[in-house]
Amino acid sequence: MNANVLRSDWPTPTPSPEPRKRDRFDSFEDVQRLACRRLPRSLFVELATGGGRGITLRENMRAFDDIMFRPRAAVFQERRDLRVSVLGTPISMPVLIDPIGGLRLFHPSGGPAVARAAGNAGTICAVSMVVGHTISEVTAAATGPLWQQLYMLQGREAAERTIDEAQRAGYTALVVTVDTAVRARRQSAMRINVKNMLEFGPELIVRPAWTARFVRDGMQLAVPNAVLAAANAFPRYTATWDDFAWIREQWRGPLVVKGIVSADDARRSLDVGASAIIVSNHGGLTLDGAPATLRKLPEVLEAVAGSAAEVLLDGGVRQGTDVVKAVALGARAVLIGRPYAMALAAAGETGVRHMLEVLRYEIERTLALLGCPSIAMLDRSYLQPS
Repeated sequence: MNANVLRSDWPTPTPSPEPRKRDRFDSFEDVQRLACRRLPRSLFVELATGGGRGITLRENMRAFDDIMFRPRAAVFQERRDLRVSVLGTPISMPVLIDPIGGLRLFHPSGGPAVARAAGNAGTICAVSMVVGHTISEVTAAATGPLWQQLYMLQGREAAERTIDEAQRAGYTALVVTVDTAVRARRQSAMRINVKNMLEFGPELIVRPAWTARFVRDGMQLAVPNAVLAAANAFPRYTATWDDFAWIREQWRGPLVVKGIVSADDARRSLDVGASAIIVSNHGGLTLDGAPATLRKLPEVLEAVAGSAAEVLLDGGVRQGTDVVKAVALGARAVLIGRPYAMALAAAGETGVRHMLEVLRYEIERTLALLGCPSIAMLDRSYLQPS
């Protein structure tokens, strides 16, 4: 059984507005088709595909497909409890928002809209250091708890500024990404600017709504919290283990290490003071051929057994059944990336809120069909033996 302690101060999700008829979707596949119709082709390809030949991207999803449920028969509960607590923060379901850079390109409302949607859904929003909006802009829009993600893009000076601003703004955890030694593959869309409009002209002409929003937003491509290096360079993005002592001196709250897929690195994360670990391969965007996160979850859980560290997972989560499988295997919760980014591209903030409600419905329906009364009761007994 998961050790989620139920509390009296659980957040109540705010009802999500119904998307316009042309923006409606009922699954990840639906919203992906919508995003494909709304975004310029290059930008959609950057969002939808993985690094290299996409092996890790596919394996992340295939790992979920390979696990079968073991439902209880002749069981019915009138209500299912989806609530969990992550690093002491109560949330309405075991789904958090993963940090994604460049959200402003998918929709001008970007990071602020996603933070507001997450808060209205009663969950945590982790904000990328390169989201496209300033920390203060995201903070002003947020309606729930925020985590700040950190790269070491410009060394410790820039990192210190980000940590200090997030700390003063009340962010509750720092997420240090350690699986991106150099830039992730997603980058070609960042070349859309006034100087090369002719190159992208045919794509922009057939996406007039996106183009109009992009122009009205001032064609914003700058990253307020960092300066990206030249596209042909290999700057250091990741924090190293040697950086963590310094990071702990700067950051007073819980520390989350993101990008762990091995027992050795999980134990190393505990050594540097991690309160939580995210089993992650950057959504298949970095090293193509890295192992699927769901398959590495048991190894990481075993490595941190007996500690107080919480283990979360991202990569390949596309529907409610995926969430339930990950939690049944022992994850505290999951983080989603592409599902909400596609929804943002398709319908802005309303799309993100609707995507979270689709996942909530799917999780609750899966629990009902499993005969499981709550997320807290999920364990491996609800899965077929491997």
